[in-house]
Parts: sequence; C-alpha cells; structure tokens
Amino acid sequence: MSVRCSLGHENPDGSAFCDECGEPLNTAADSSAAPAPQAQAPAAPAAPAPAGTAGTQTCPSCGAENPVGEAFCSNCGVSLLGAPAPVAAAQPAAQAAPEPAAAPQQPDQQQQASAAPAGAPAALQARLIVEADNQEFDLGGKDVITIGREDPVSNIYPDVDLTANGGEEGGVSRLHARIFVENGQYMLEDENSTNFTFLNRQRLAGKTPTPLNDNDEIRLGRVLLRFKTP
Repeated sequence: MSVRCSLGHENPDGSAFCDECGEPLNTAADSSAAPAPQAQAPAAPAAPAPAGTAGTQTCPSCGAENPVGEAFCSNCGVSLLGAPAPVAAAQPAAQAAPEPAAAPQQPDQQQQASAAPAGAPAALQARLIVEADNQEFDLGGKDVITIGREDPVSNIYPDVDLTANGGEEGGVSRLHARIFVENGQYMLEDENSTNFTFLNRQRLAGKTPTPLNDNDEIRLGRVLLRFKTP
C-alpha cells in the first residue's frame, strides 16, 4: 500500500517523509482516513553504509541510505540535492605472475648441448684399404664418397682416386661407385660402371644401394678393396 502527501506524491508505505517534496506524511492523510496512530519516537539514525555502495546515496543528516536520484531523505526528510554521489572504489589491477626463471643447466646437460648432432657424418669413421698395396683411404667426415679415376679433361676428381692403384688397367671407371651414409649406415652403390661392382663376390645392380659392414670385400672391375670400420 502506498502513502500520498498533500501534493499527491506517492511514497512507499511506512515512509515518514515524502521522497519528492519532503513533507511529513503523518499529517498528509485526508479527513476521511482513519485516525492517525500516536506519534512514535523518532527512529534512531541509521548506520551509514560504506561509501561507494552502487545505486544509493547517503543522507548528510542522518546517514540513511536512499536510492540515487531521490530529492529528500525517506528517513528524516532532509534535502538530498546537495549530497555527493557515491563513487565505487577502484579495484587494483591484477598483476601478471612473473615467469619462472629457467633452471641452470647441469654440467652433463651443457656437454650434451655442445655435442655434435646425432647421425652427423663426421661421427662415423671408416676406411677403404687397397688389397694390392695396403693403401688406406679415410672415409670419415663425408656423407658421400665417390670412387673412380681422376680425369681432368672431364673435370672428374673422385674422393677415392684409384689411378695410382692400377685403376685404369684394372677396369675402374672414372665414376665407378659411391659410398654414402643413410640413417647412420654406410651404403655402397654402383654408378652403372662398365666393369661392375662386386660386394663379397656378389655383383650389384646399378643404382641399387646396399649396406656395408666391417671387413666387407669390394671389387671394382679387377681392383680389390677392403671396407673397415673402427
């Protein structure tokens, strides 16, 4: 049920003063209304709410909270037009958590970081030994090794030059075969040579890579070689 002041302003039931004009509401009832109850002792001033409550403003006289926009206090009737509007307290900005510092590397981790990548050709060691004169050719440090005879006219300079080891007389082609590393394994491949490549006395098909193992016998034409690993 609502209560109206003498000017017709509507107020919530139980209000002591008009929210629009501040008129006391216990004298605003018309002559046809029931007798007004005896005046009660003034209500104790309401405890002021914490500043900054959203949607309300504090009465400067009694400290009661009123909705924002009200012209008069609903508790004591004082004008609220000069009362400061509440301002919400600013919340501190959340600080980003610092990133954890990287743990120092242990000595064994530092050694692993500085080591050569796994499967690098330089990590593999192998040799080719000419059976006729025991001359050795070091194959370490390269991922592809060409075998044949040097021919400056054709600009051919194989990594393993068998010219001085009877290569021309023994039927070694200028680019006879090649040895290369694949997934950590040495492989032998004939380069479509004229007099063929033999591995452990088995003729290899041209351009067909075949695994090499320690102490394997390789024959290029009639020149015999021995493959050795440490």
